[in-house]
Amino acid sequence: MQTDYLKNLVSFVQAAQLGSFTAVANKLEITAAAVTKNISTLEKTLGVRLFNRTTRSISLTAESLGFFEQSKTALDSLDQAVKNVSQSTEHPVGSVRISVSNTIG
Repeated sequence: MQTDYLKNLVSFVQAAQLGSFTAVANKLEITAAAVTKNISTLEKTLGVRLFNRTTRSISLTAESLGFFEQSKTALDSLDQAVKNVSQSTEHPVGSVRISVSNTIG
């Protein structure tokens, strides 16, 4: 999977949840133009329009509702996998062996 594809999916899911490209830009700390580009690229790749856009709001199209649910589930699973791995390394596990001289031991 290309990293751009993942970036585009994150922008899409966040936009669907937040209802605003500007809100996504603020949350992801990127520009609103970058969010627009990410979503436009995803739309071009999929060959379907993902959002109904007006000057004041966005909403999912009928075609993108199922895609949103599946994408959100996939990203949630990926987040959980990352958390599981990082939590497994929080607490050291195993034996610790120390070599010291007889006078210290």
